[in-house]
Amino acid sequence: MKMNNFFRLLIKWLGFFIPDGPYGDKYRGMLYKPFLKKCGENFKVASQAFIFNPNGLSVGSNVYIGFNTYIGQGVITLEDEVLIGNCVSLTASNHTKKGSSYRFGGYEAKDIIVKRGAWLAGNCSIMAGVTIGEGALVAAGAVVTKDVPANLTVGGVPAKVIK
Repeated sequence: MKMNNFFRLLIKWLGFFIPDGPYGDKYRGMLYKPFLKKCGENFKVASQAFIFNPNGLSVGSNVYIGFNTYIGQGVITLEDEVLIGNCVSLTASNHTKKGSSYRFGGYEAKDIIVKRGAWLAGNCSIMAGVTIGEGALVAAGAVVTKDVPANLTVGGVPAKVIK
């Protein structure tokens, strides 16, 4: 089902009144589920999370999206058992320049893929075109501009391999 402004507002309004905690997170996930491109079981969304384009979001089973997280435009895939911390930003599009200004340029979209079992810690940013490998950890506050291999930890601005 395509999400229009009415449903977007309804989900935000209902989400405001759903209490925080495991049951509230599960109910928020259930509210989004009909609008997602694909959604597995046990999808949980914390309060104040914002999914800009649910029709472009594919979610596996046992995925958690933390408080105040922003899931932007474009195509984003979250495989099974992905954990997204608080205040994370996944932005699958970038502004382009028109002449000497970004103000009136268009957008360039590139898919984001977060593989099974990855953890995006609080306040990190995942930029367009990035794949986060299976079991990888993105440290708090990192800005990820390039692919992250499986089972590695990255951190920093821009993100680099820590271990």
